Amino acid sequence: MRRAVVGASILLLAACSGPPPVSMAPPGQDAAGKLFNPPPAGMAAVYFYNPINNGPAINVTVGAMVIGSLAPATWMRVELGAGWHAMSCTTANSVNPSSITVAPGQMRFIDVEMPPGSPVCSIRETTTDTGRAAVLAGQRTMQIR
Repeated sequence: MRRAVVGASILLLAACSGPPPVSMAPPGQDAAGKLFNPPPAGMAAVYFYNPINNGPAINVTVGAMVIGSLAPATWMRVELGAGWHAMSCTTANSVNPSSITVAPGQMRFIDVEMPPGSPVCSIRETTTDTGRAAVLAGQRTMQIR
């Protein structure tokens, strides 16, 4: 009996210590996003991705709204109107702000990660080639917005 209680306690602690669950997009949405189609007229497409293989889920905020969460090796795409946009990454222990200015028709890629041993998440723009490779290697998450 004691072993069962100890085993159950260990499983419960392991479940609590992992990253919160991230809802994955259906396979069709994942495949569609990997086509890198142009954004709708007057909009820009922004891909947020987490290339790390291990780490916590990271919330991504654009403006005042959380648009979704990225687990390791995941990505999401949002369409934004032209102009300046505040953005940030947030974990249980850190918040890191940044910003981006986009123009209609642009496609931009934002690396959002928390490298092992780092106390804070990072959010930064990367090259198109680096961003596309990370998106192709990852899975699409469901966005909130």
